[in-house]
Amino acid sequence: MDLDSAILYSHDITKIIPFYRDTLGFKLEYEQPGKFVSFIFQGGGRLGVKTTSDSQIETTYQKIKDIGLKLYTEITEKPWGKEFSLLDPDGNKVLFIRRNA
Repeated sequence: MDLDSAILYSHDITKIIPFYRDTLGFKLEYEQPGKFVSFIFQGGGRLGVKTTSDSQIETTYQKIKDIGLKLYTEITEKPWGKEFSLLDPDGNKVLFIRRNA
């Protein structure tokens, strides 16, 4: 399977741009200032980065519960933010994290 694209979430896109563009050398494809940016990998794959909202993790958590997926760990509040996890069909732990801004 060839990966076409992936999307990450960030609290500060202005810090993300120089890292992926200048440090890793990905081509900046599109920027919606403060909201979204996309980069092109060598070979044509894309990486999108969206600005996260404080409610993003709760919304994702509830959606996963609503469709009946089994959680590995419930959502928990940490000093640095919130997290929860589930296991994918291969048994890999997928950890969802929202760091405090």
